[in-house]
Amino acid sequence: MLRALAARWFQYSRETGDGDSELRDRLLSKLAREVPSFNLPDGTWRGVAIRQYQPTGVVWSDAQKKNPGYKRPGSTLVQDHYRAVPPDESILWMWELQDDPLGPSELTLLRELLKRILYFGRAESFCRFDAVEGQYPPANCRLASEAGVGNPVLVPLPNSALNLDALLASTDGDPVPQTDGDHVNQADGYRVRDLLKQRRIPPGTAWYYATIPAKKPVRPIPPARRRYPPDVRVLQFAVGGRVYPPEAHWVKLTERFREEVIRQRCFQVSDRRTTRYGELADEERDALSLIRGLDGAGNRVDGQTTAFFALIPDAEGLPTRLSCWRTSPFTDDEIDAFLAATELPLAWERGSMDWQIRLVALPFSVPPPADYWSPAQVWQSVTPFILPAGRQRFRRNGRRRPGETPEACLRKLLVRFGLPEPLVEGVEGSSTWTTIHETPLERQRRSEERGTRMRPGYRFRLQFGQPVPGPLCVGHSCHFGLGLFRRAT
Repeated sequence: MLRALAARWFQYSRETGDGDSELRDRLLSKLAREVPSFNLPDGTWRGVAIRQYQPTGVVWSDAQKKNPGYKRPGSTLVQDHYRAVPPDESILWMWELQDDPLGPSELTLLRELLKRILYFGRAESFCRFDAVEGQYPPANCRLASEAGVGNPVLVPLPNSALNLDALLASTDGDPVPQTDGDHVNQADGYRVRDLLKQRRIPPGTAWYYATIPAKKPVRPIPPARRRYPPDVRVLQFAVGGRVYPPEAHWVKLTERFREEVIRQRCFQVSDRRTTRYGELADEERDALSLIRGLDGAGNRVDGQTTAFFALIPDAEGLPTRLSCWRTSPFTDDEIDAFLAATELPLAWERGSMDWQIRLVALPFSVPPPADYWSPAQVWQSVTPFILPAGRQRFRRNGRRRPGETPEACLRKLLVRFGLPEPLVEGVEGSSTWTTIHETPLERQRRSEERGTRMRPGYRFRLQFGQPVPGPLCVGHSCHFGLGLFRRAT
């Protein structure tokens, strides 16, 4: 600090024309009379060492004599250590100076010199200095003469005359006339030839040791919690991409988005330990029961309370919206998982990058499509209805059971869900083969029989005796968007 003040005095003298060196010497001598103490902010820590190139001499580029080379400055990497300080905190240098305080003129000069110090320290950090009077925090870092108790700091010997020649030896002062054998080289100003020769430290200085205050434990600041509207039961996402999947493969998109949501929920409930559902404890699996459909013990939960994932087509039949709904509200953590699942593209088929889509969350204020949520008396199929798995459609003699036709199964499912029995009318020529979401048993059976994951799908028109609320989604893979109905126009 004293070196920096002495160097800035020459700048101050050039700018103002004030060349009062006696006032400068009195100021520096008073500050050097006692060892300062410091106040370091609580948030400071030791940074990673920076290696700086330092010259060592002129050497040949190639040390072997037989090889061509040239002379160049040699260098070595020297470590620079520093303390990182928050930008809104300050470091305080403190001098008591009770016996001989600074006078008004000395304090004014000190302020002018501090104002001109813009870079400070080995790291050449940008700094702003000012003289502070009155109330200030107590010192938490003091210098001691005992070796081995802290970090070494070179200071002038306290309670002794300041060696100004040693202090001014390396500043950018103006040339002065040569007075004796010590002051030479007028072009460089104050430079002492023999004063520092064969000395490890300048004369009139000594090593003192600073003990850095113990760093308080740093705890990460939890991220600001985003507040979502209460009672969110429907989440909607816009679907975009170059190539949309055909209707027969819409299930691939909804099941892959659901898988990514489950991965994000596993990451949440396991405290960032794993994204695999199989590595969760039973208590952690219970938190995913209303999305995955299984509780911690592996038992199925009520299908009507589990989250539904469905693609909703636009007027041109393209799946431009994905809706997720549930009878119970989504929690904030579940909404976070849904939003995190939209950060990566989803591929609905193997192939080029064009066969991927992106999801963008729609605002919570956007209402769900009225054709799917509003009460209606007549409904029509949007996606094919698939017969539930495990139905005994044929007798042992090979004849079809009359109560297991697609129309009869759809009627039974609707009544089972608490709706009035409707009149079911099939749409002629609408039977299509559709990809389903396979359960583990279905996947194993298909692997053994070398079958396909496609099933015949049917479309119907439902007419109830009274308006019933939507959405209506029944049948196999209904939680992935199959068997979806809309009100008839």
